Amino acid sequence: MKQIGIIGYGNMGKVILNGFLVSKALKQNEVVVSTRTISKLDELKEDYPEIEVVSSNIITASKSDILFLFVGTLDIKDVLEEINEFITENTYIIYISAALTIAEVERVFNGKITKIIPSITSEVLDGVSLVCHNSLVSNEEANYIESLFSTIGDVKIVDEVDLDVGADITSCSPAFIAKLLMEFAVTASKNSGFSMEETEEMVIKTFYGTSKLLYENKISLKNLISTVATKGGITEEGINILDAEMPQVFNKLFNKTLEKHEIIQRQLKEHY
Repeated sequence: MKQIGIIGYGNMGKVILNGFLVSKALKQNEVVVSTRTISKLDELKEDYPEIEVVSSNIITASKSDILFLFVGTLDIKDVLEEINEFITENTYIIYISAALTIAEVERVFNGKITKIIPSITSEVLDGVSLVCHNSLVSNEEANYIESLFSTIGDVKIVDEVDLDVGADITSCSPAFIAKLLMEFAVTASKNSGFSMEETEEMVIKTFYGTSKLLYENKISLKNLISTVATKGGITEEGINILDAEMPQVFNKLFNKTLEKHEIIQRQLKEHY
């Protein structure tokens, strides 16, 4: 049985670990956890009493075969330096910081490393996790991690060079989509007798149904648009507005997010 160590229990760490436990991908007695604010683990310990909660990252690291670092990007170097004497060349490190390259992590830890970009949608055991392994990770180890994350959504293996845009598509997009839906709901409410609460409920329910229709019936986005937006109809008029306005909006969005990726990466090069 592999011992799984978790260092850090912020929002994303909580989502991922709870997903593994709910899906039964991990057993409670396989897991040891530490985090900066130990009181954050009170609820976890109450729900999963067999999980080992410890007060030190060093203890977590020394007990673990596979070590998940769910800490901030700038904290990863500090954590690795803290635990360096207590891990071995066989320790397998997994981290979830999009901007931090595997090469930078290898400057601090010259071992088996996997970089994963998860999504908040893993909280409902859905969505896509992007995965990238370094050359020291064996096929068996890669398969284990990929199967673990497949219990909380789909897994897509990607080249690290594509992770910036990939993160925008899978990890950032829940916020982008929610913003689009919110603005649509706000404007619809202003142009009707519906309250904002009513409009938001209708928009979310319709979005859920649309996603389900696309996914379960294997319909392409283009085909769904052409099916609903019949020639000369009301929907087509709305689509024409979106065709005229949306491409430039999304070009600006990706230009800005990729620019931010580059800024963070330059800062990280100085730190590492």
